[in-house]
Amino acid sequence: MSALGIYLHIPYCLHKCGYCDFNSHPENREESEIYVSALLSEIDHYAPRLAGETVSTVFFGGGTPTLLPPASLDKILGRVKNHFNLRLDCEITIEANPATVKQETLAQIRSAGFNRISIGVQSFDADELKLLERVHNEEEIHTTIDRARLAGFDNLSLDLMFGLPGQSPEKWKSHLHQALEKKPDHISAYSLTIEPATSFFKLQDRGLLELPPEDTQLEMFQLTIETLQSAGYEQYEISNYARPGFESRHNLNYWDNGEYLGLGAGASSYLNGERFKNTNLPSRYIREVQAEGAAVESTETLTPLHAMGETIMLGLRRLKGIAIEDFENRFQISFKKVYGKVIDPLLNEGLITLKQNHMALSRKGLYLADSVILKFLA
Repeated sequence: MSALGIYLHIPYCLHKCGYCDFNSHPENREESEIYVSALLSEIDHYAPRLAGETVSTVFFGGGTPTLLPPASLDKILGRVKNHFNLRLDCEITIEANPATVKQETLAQIRSAGFNRISIGVQSFDADELKLLERVHNEEEIHTTIDRARLAGFDNLSLDLMFGLPGQSPEKWKSHLHQALEKKPDHISAYSLTIEPATSFFKLQDRGLLELPPEDTQLEMFQLTIETLQSAGYEQYEISNYARPGFESRHNLNYWDNGEYLGLGAGASSYLNGERFKNTNLPSRYIREVQAEGAAVESTETLTPLHAMGETIMLGLRRLKGIAIEDFENRFQISFKKVYGKVIDPLLNEGLITLKQNHMALSRKGLYLADSVILKFLA
């Protein structure tokens, strides 16, 4: 096994936003204390299985991890450090929402060992924040970013969202420039996607929510690339941009089809060709961990064809694409034999490129990535 990623899910939120389809649940302080104990027990459970493996990244996601007291976050990270062999330069990320963190909280988190912070900004506009049902305001965005820097976070990422109802390319460009003024090390810029089982999906289904036309969304996507690249940020994945050396190592491990252990309610793992997922509901997760040490809900061993499809799906998200020689060495099969009939039409349409034994999405293909990738999974 190569270097391992560890993901820890904190499922509690002040409010579930209308577009969110992540496993998040209303803040419950009484339950969250028991949840932390269960998470510690789950760490204990998996530690013997992964003894001796090197951990290169740790990521606390949610939900809103910063809703937990700093002492709890410190205790969880401490348990990970005690049980696993973390690289000296291990990237340790925590997600934060601007309305949930104080200066002293950030200082405590930083001193606990977290060295990267990802702040969920989404928008710098009051009306858009209201539309997205975010619980923070513009002032809290600036304050939180400034406080994170003061606390010693020298690896800071901002999440932004474009393609919102009523949003113009000019408005989106102003958000990009406001983000750049904060001098982040990394920017994730996502197009709003309406997912099933969200309140936005129900509104759209009733004709009460309309996204900008596709050509406007494409203009925003191209504007993102041009604006951030001209400011010195490299696009290394469809929605992710970084200053040199500040790419998210945790996410790179996912996209490189690396192995990871997911801990907490709803978390997924991928180890030794086996994928397994925990139960979503925090109360059930707690009960199962208390009884069994783990809370696995489903397990799947990937067939070679499934594993090949996932390698394509994940690898094409990266700008550098897929090294065909690496693919063939891993699966001991000719790439052309498996995907030859898929590649030629995509090349003719200008959706992919083939250069120096690498296959990657073109600029046009990046925007249509989901439909291109589906061709390889059919």
